[in-house]
Amino acid sequence: MDECGGNASLGNLFSNKITAFHDRDSLEPRPGNKYRQRRIDSHLEEQLTPEKRIAKFPLVGALVHKALRRREREKEREISEPKDINNNNNDDREPDRMVLPFGLGPDGHHVDAIQSAPAPSAPPAHMMPPAYSRGQTNIYTGVPIIVNPYIDFIVVNGDDRYMIRCERKSVLERSVELAKLIHAGPNSGRKSDNHFQILNVDKNDFELIVRYMEKHFIPYRDHKHLLKILELSDRFNVPDLIIYCIRELDLRISCATALDIFKALWFYQGIALTNQHQTVITTQETGQQLARKKATKAKAAAKQLAAAKASQSTENGADGDGAQLNLIPNPNPFTTEDYGVALLHNTLQLIDMHAELQLSMPEISSLRFEELETLAKRDTLQLRSEVTLFECLATWSLAECARKQIDATPENRRTVLGPLCLTPRYLRMTPSEFRRCCDRLELLPRTEISLITDALEGKKLKNLTDQQAELLEKFRQPRAEYARMPVHLSDRSSPKNYPKKMRLAHDGRPTEEGCWEKVGMNCLRIFVCIFD
Repeated sequence: MDECGGNASLGNLFSNKITAFHDRDSLEPRPGNKYRQRRIDSHLEEQLTPEKRIAKFPLVGALVHKALRRREREKEREISEPKDINNNNNDDREPDRMVLPFGLGPDGHHVDAIQSAPAPSAPPAHMMPPAYSRGQTNIYTGVPIIVNPYIDFIVVNGDDRYMIRCERKSVLERSVELAKLIHAGPNSGRKSDNHFQILNVDKNDFELIVRYMEKHFIPYRDHKHLLKILELSDRFNVPDLIIYCIRELDLRISCATALDIFKALWFYQGIALTNQHQTVITTQETGQQLARKKATKAKAAAKQLAAAKASQSTENGADGDGAQLNLIPNPNPFTTEDYGVALLHNTLQLIDMHAELQLSMPEISSLRFEELETLAKRDTLQLRSEVTLFECLATWSLAECARKQIDATPENRRTVLGPLCLTPRYLRMTPSEFRRCCDRLELLPRTEISLITDALEGKKLKNLTDQQAELLEKFRQPRAEYARMPVHLSDRSSPKNYPKKMRLAHDGRPTEEGCWEKVGMNCLRIFVCIFD
């Protein structure tokens, strides 16, 4: 037996195994039995070769990664060994391929699924800006701008600078003018800061307004300080604060404060009001009660309108100022203008009730002509005598001549008064009162004075012109028995605080008691007569 032939030697077998293991791809003849010798395909050999597990991938990811590596090797083999199309002996079956799990990428994660899904239009939740700054982005970079929740107002008065820090959200929600200023951007000269300049305003009062928008409370000293706050709140258009100030002022209307409030709110008498029948109903009432109240208010409003037109036509002649007509307030104030007109009406109502005291106060001389005209032409002044109004006009004419720096002659005093000379009801005076007034100041021409004197003495007047007859009828007309009811703005103006007759007169009902109101007393009188 040869040294290298047959299978008798164990050394030959061992050497064959070592050679076959180390020289798999060599083509040299190996020792041993030639019939036992065989080749193993390289791709099968790679499958049988153990490989280290990749530690950084999970188990599924490692399997997927291995399958993809086999796929790449098969593609390289097909490129290096092109397939013979004419060879029919080749197997057309595709090599075995591992099916990848759905949605998994090479690293075992859902990479393919993320790449194939449509991209979201909104940024991730952790990149979203806060709620108060949502929608504000930089137009150049597209990055959301996180707005500072606080803003700084710099109050500028000459060389004085005063900074007030407040909450941005409170100011934007409660002030219209300040919200416009903030949306327009910083006006301090620097684009990156958060400062806004406020000019020509008292820093302490402005800070009170800002603190009210945050805390819904405002401290004040007196009614004059409250009027200043009301003016500022109207300038910056803070509706909640305007209504709050009006309610507080209504609570503090008195004989000492009425003229100050009247002068501050005089311009409200020319403001158009909302329709009082279109206001929002907030009470829980039945339909019948609402219909009954609406009908009652409509009748009262119609009677007030008719009375105002009548007083306008008789009191002002063909000219007419419409003061009584324009001052009919809305009983259910809705807007800030409605509240302002209602407060002015309540102030005039208190002046009407205490006309004797109000027209005798020294502050009446500081009124402007338009303000005095509004008071003098009111038909609801509760005067014991028309002499009080005459004395008021005489005192005011002296002060007006001094303000205009002219001599206080009777002619100049009649000139500054103008049509107000005809506002007193001269035929409601006694003859002695009228003579005493004429001795102090002759507000009327000689002809009218003689006509009024003859009418007061009971003489029969003859040959009167239409204008003179109309003027005498105006002087003879009595004033209203009761003042109007105020609009309920506070506890002071509650209807329960006023007499029943005044409420009946406001509703247009008779104030005198009829037989049914005195039925008990009438029955008692009948029994007394029977058993007497």
